[in-house]
Amino acid sequence: MSKLGIFDLSVRYGKVPAINDLSLQVEEGERVFISGPNGAGKSSLLNAISGAVPTSHGRIELDGDMLTGRAPEAIARLGLSMVPEGREIFGSLTVEENLRVGTGLRRDAEAVDSDMEDVFEAFPILRERRSAAAGALSGGQQQMLAIGRALMTNPKLMMVDEPSLGLAPKIVDQVYETLCQLQEERSLTLIIVEQSSLRAARVGGRMILMRGGSVVGEGNAADMVDRDALAQAYFGNPKCKEVNS
Repeated sequence: MSKLGIFDLSVRYGKVPAINDLSLQVEEGERVFISGPNGAGKSSLLNAISGAVPTSHGRIELDGDMLTGRAPEAIARLGLSMVPEGREIFGSLTVEENLRVGTGLRRDAEAVDSDMEDVFEAFPILRERRSAAAGALSGGQQQMLAIGRALMTNPKLMMVDEPSLGLAPKIVDQVYETLCQLQEERSLTLIIVEQSSLRAARVGGRMILMRGGSVVGEGNAADMVDRDALAQAYFGNPKCKEVNS
């Protein structure tokens, strides 16, 4: 049984389709990148999985449990956490208070303290600024905080929407290095929306290409960069070889 199963999923915003009869599966421990042009439906897919937007058709399963129709809080209790695009941290709260927001559904106080220490070890700057207002952090530090907050829910599957958005390349390298390390240490399954196909290829994993709310290709991320499927995803032209990633 797959960790995550999506079957004939459709999402609409009013009369506008965002996801069209999409099916895919993610295995436990996998690192999956979702890429494609703006408007491909990448964020809508993550929001549907997390329960943030309703589905109009199909079903979503996590470890065999039905997610479709459940509230985001109920889905989080099953072991799914999401780092949204834009981070959505609470700027007026301190770094530590933001991290503790991620523990609201947990009852294991001793494990919470241990996980807090793990987050501080993964992102030392958060330890240094644990009492500072989160709104005073740099963009890169806020991304680290958003990832740390997601980890504090003790997830088994973590979804990250555009972790490199607006960040300097060196900071992006640091974020991805830590994500991969945490995945190995915690046996996480990772789903990452990443606009840069070259970044996905360097990090490594499976790439799923979306266009117009549908999957138009998938395979090893490093192999997909030079394949016609990538051009088709961005331009709708399978013969186009030049891809601006």
